[in-house]
Amino acid sequence: MKTVTAKDIANSLGVSQATVSMVLNNKPGISDARKKEIIEKVNELCCGHMLKKTNPVLKNLGFVVYKRQGDIIDESPFFAYIIEGVTIQAAKKGYQLVMVHINKDMPQKEQEELLLSNACGGLIVFATEMYEDDLAVFKQLNLPYVLLDNYFIHENINTVCIDNSRGITKAVKYLVDAGHKEIGYLQSKVSINSFQERIHMFYNVMNDYTLPVQDKHVFKIGYSEQQAYHDMKNLLLGGAELPTALLADNDWLAFCAMRALRKHGVRIPEDISLIGFDDRPICLYSEPRLTTISVPKDLFGIQAIDLLIDCIESPGKQTITILLGVELIERESVLRIAK
Repeated sequence: MKTVTAKDIANSLGVSQATVSMVLNNKPGISDARKKEIIEKVNELCCGHMLKKTNPVLKNLGFVVYKRQGDIIDESPFFAYIIEGVTIQAAKKGYQLVMVHINKDMPQKEQEELLLSNACGGLIVFATEMYEDDLAVFKQLNLPYVLLDNYFIHENINTVCIDNSRGITKAVKYLVDAGHKEIGYLQSKVSINSFQERIHMFYNVMNDYTLPVQDKHVFKIGYSEQQAYHDMKNLLLGGAELPTALLADNDWLAFCAMRALRKHGVRIPEDISLIGFDDRPICLYSEPRLTTISVPKDLFGIQAIDLLIDCIESPGKQTITILLGVELIERESVLRIAK
C-alpha cells in the first residue's frame, strides 16, 4: 500500500503542500475552517499519526519579574503597561502567560525550579534591575528567553529595550536649542544599566556640544519618594549651586526633586528647567507639567512576544536586539533663554 504524504493530501484538497505541513505540525497562520478541512481529510485517509499533537509545554509562556533590589521595579508603572501588552499579544498567538517572580537572593537551584515549574516553552524576562551575572540561571535552563528593558552588549541574547542614547541626545539638544549652557544631571543612587547608559550618554553629548559638565552640577539622590525629596532638600540647604537646567535619570527623580526645589523657593522653569525620561502619568500632575522623553510602552509586549515565539518555532537563529524609538514631549518645565 502506498504511503500517503503531505503532498498527496494537498493535491486532494487543492491546497499547497506548505499549508498542509503547517496544519500537520500545529503551526499558527491557517484559518480554522481550512485547518478543520485538512484534519478531516487526514483522518479520512487514516493518517492521524501524521498530526503533531499540540505540545502543552509550548502553550505556556513565562513572564519573569526579576528583582535584584526591588526599588526600581516597585516604583515603576511600566510593569502594568507591559504586562497588559504581553498578555494580549500572547493570547493573540494562542499562548497563555504564567507569572514567575524571581529574587536575586534566592539560591540558583531554587530559581531554576521556579522557572521550570510551570512547563513554559519560553520566557519573557522583565530585566530592568538585572546585571550580567544574573543571567547565569537563564543560561542553564535550555529555554528560549527574551529580555525586556535591559541588554548586555557582551551577551548574545534576544532583547527588547529603550533607545536610551537617542533619548538623552534629544533631551540635551532640546536644552541647548533653548539656550542652556549650564546643564546638570539628576542621578539615582540606585544604579541600573539603563541609568548608567543615560548618564554616560549625557557626558558624551555634552562633550559633542563642547559644554563642560561640572561635578557640582551632578546631583545624586535616593530613589524612594521620601529619600529623593530629602536628599534634594539637604543638597539645597547645604548651598548646592544649581545649573540653569537639569536632566534626570527618569521622571520619578525629576518629580521628587521638583517638590524639594519648589519647597526651597526655586521656581520652575524660571530659575531652573527640568527634563525627565519615560513619560510617566506623573508628568501631567507635576507643577509645572514635566517635559520628558516618551517611550512606546504599548510596543514592548508586541515585540517581545513576537520575538520569543519566533525563537521557539525557529530555534538557532541569530539573536536580535530591538531598540524602541523615543520622542521628546514638550511641556512647561523648560524655559527658553534668550541667546
